[in-house]
Amino acid sequence: MQETKRVLVVDDEEGMRITLLTAIALATLTATASAQTPAGSAPVPVTDFPPVAVEIAISDAAGTVTETLSCEWTEPQEDDRQCLRFQSDPQVAVEKIEESGGVRADQHTVTEGADMTIAYSKRGDGTWLIRSKGTIDGRYMHFGRVCTADGQSCVRWDADGANYARKDVRAAASKLRKRR
Repeated sequence: MQETKRVLVVDDEEGMRITLLTAIALATLTATASAQTPAGSAPVPVTDFPPVAVEIAISDAAGTVTETLSCEWTEPQEDDRQCLRFQSDPQVAVEKIEESGGVRADQHTVTEGADMTIAYSKRGDGTWLIRSKGTIDGRYMHFGRVCTADGQSCVRWDADGANYARKDVRAAASKLRKRR
């Protein structure tokens, strides 16, 4: 769990383009490989990957689904690229949502030890709110980012597991406005 906390702190820095679930998966794989490696010996490559399932629904302002993406993998294949790309960077997600005629996307990702729902929604001022809720290793999480209209600059917020994050989102949006 310490590896995950370190990754979360790094995610606060602007320019870091890695999703939380990807960071968690990388931290888990690193920790697993480290735990399996005797001191002083070469690391053993990890070959047993947990299954991942991702469902993404893009909707327009009326709530009508304009496009869906669905992927499942243990080792990503070419047909999983659409889901990996969408969740790789807010810029890519914003571009895909707008390209599909949407103003919102709902993503559900399930993997070993994690079940997260991520909502991307366009705010009244043109910025984007990315809200992640779910459990990781049995711990409830509620966090996200407020991003510029193009998704290039984001400010992270964290409700520390609380159900409501209005105050945290407002603070992140304020920080984002100050950067512009």
